[in-house]
Amino acid sequence: LPTLLSVAVDPPPPPPTTTMGCLLALTDDLIADILIRLPSPADLARASASCGPLRRVVTSPRFLRRVRSLHAPPPLGVYVPDAAAGFFPALPPNPAARPARALALAADFSFAFLPAPARAWLVRDRRDGRFLLDRAAPAGSTAFTEVAVCDPLSRRCLLLPPIPDALAASVDNPYLQRGGDDGGLQSRSNEIFLASRGNDDRGEELPFAVIWMACCRGKLVAFSFCSGSREWSALSPPVHHALSMRRVMGVRLGQRNHAHGCFYWMITLTRRWLVLDTRKMEFSILDISPVLAGRSMMFSNQITTLESGEGRTTVVVSDLFRADKRCVLYFYSFMHFSDRWQLLNKITLPEEWGDRFRGIIGAFEGCLYIKLDHPKQNLGDPVEQNVTYFWFDLKTMQVGRFTEISSATVNEAYLYTGFPPSLSLPSV
Repeated sequence: LPTLLSVAVDPPPPPPTTTMGCLLALTDDLIADILIRLPSPADLARASASCGPLRRVVTSPRFLRRVRSLHAPPPLGVYVPDAAAGFFPALPPNPAARPARALALAADFSFAFLPAPARAWLVRDRRDGRFLLDRAAPAGSTAFTEVAVCDPLSRRCLLLPPIPDALAASVDNPYLQRGGDDGGLQSRSNEIFLASRGNDDRGEELPFAVIWMACCRGKLVAFSFCSGSREWSALSPPVHHALSMRRVMGVRLGQRNHAHGCFYWMITLTRRWLVLDTRKMEFSILDISPVLAGRSMMFSNQITTLESGEGRTTVVVSDLFRADKRCVLYFYSFMHFSDRWQLLNKITLPEEWGDRFRGIIGAFEGCLYIKLDHPKQNLGDPVEQNVTYFWFDLKTMQVGRFTEISSATVNEAYLYTGFPPSLSLPSV
C-alpha cells in the first residue's frame, strides 16, 4: 500500500475550453470595452448576432449610447415625402444596403400610427431618427398647425401642445412659406423643424427642441419647444430690412441648411443668410455676397453647409449657370460667422452631370450625396424618368449609385442617416 501511494499519478486533464465559457467568465463591462473597439456599426451588428452574451451587451441602452457618441450614423437611404414608398434604401453594392433594407422592413414610414387620418400629416423635417410632421388645425390656419414628433422605427409619437395664445398673439398675417395661396392641405405659413441638443458628459441624450418660425411684415417671429419641459418659449429674432424688403410677395426663406448646431437660410432675393445658433438660441443676419460675386444664384439649394472637423463649417457653392454648361463646386470653410471664408477647393463635376445636377442633400466621411435628374433626351420615355442619388468621393473622385427613385419629379428629399434596427434606441 505505501508503495502504491508513492506512485505519481498524473492529474486528470482539464475540460475543454469553449468560446461561450470564456465569455461567461467576463463581465459585461469587459465585453463592452472589447466590443466598443470594433471599427464600424456593421461589425457590432454581426457580433451581436453571434451569441446571447454579446447580444445582451450590444443591445443595452448604455452601450448603444456609447456607440452613438463614437460613430456618426451612416446614410441608409433617402426619404421623399411626396413619394408613395417614402423611404428608398441604399442599393447594392453599397455596404449600407443590408441594414437599409432591414430598416425599410422594420419601420413604418407611412406613419399609420399617428392620429387618423394619417394622410393629413405632412413631413416637415427629419433629424436623429425623429420625424417632425404637422397637419392643418381644425380652424384651418396655415400657421398654427397640429405638430407631432415621432419615431417610425419604434412607432412612438409625441403630440406637441398648441402654442399658447399669449405667444401666438405676436404673429400677424404671416407670409406663406410653402404650397399655394389657396389654403390647401400642403400650404404652410410657418417654418418648423427639429433641433438636437446632443449628449451630456455621460453620453446621455439631451432633450430635443422644435423651432417654429413665421415671417410677418417687418419682423420674424420664432418660438422654441423643449421636449424636457414640454413648454413653448419665445425667441428673439433680429429686426432687419432684409426680412421686409418684399412688400408684395413677402419674405420666403430658402432651403434650410445645418452644421454644428446652426441653421442657415438664404433670404429671398438677397445675398444674405438668416442664421439661428441653437446652442445659444440666437438669430443673426450674415452678408455672404462677397463669395457669391459673379455667380448666378437662382436657387437656394445652390448653397449647402457641411460639418467639418474641429468644429469648422464647410460651405459648398454650386456654380451652375455657366457658358460651358459644366457644374463647378466651390468649397469654403469658416470657424465663426465673423471669419473671412477660406477657399479650400474647386471641383468640376463630370461633364454629363451638367444639365442633371439638382443639388447636394448631405455628406458623410468625405463623400457628397448628390441628386441627379433624368437625362433630358429621355423625357419622353417614362421608364427612364428616374431621379438618381449618387455618392461622390471628394478625395478619390470616385462616383457610385446610392439609390434611385422611379418618379419624374422629386421636390423635397432628406438623406436618412441612422443605425441598423438592432443598434437603434427609441428616439421619442
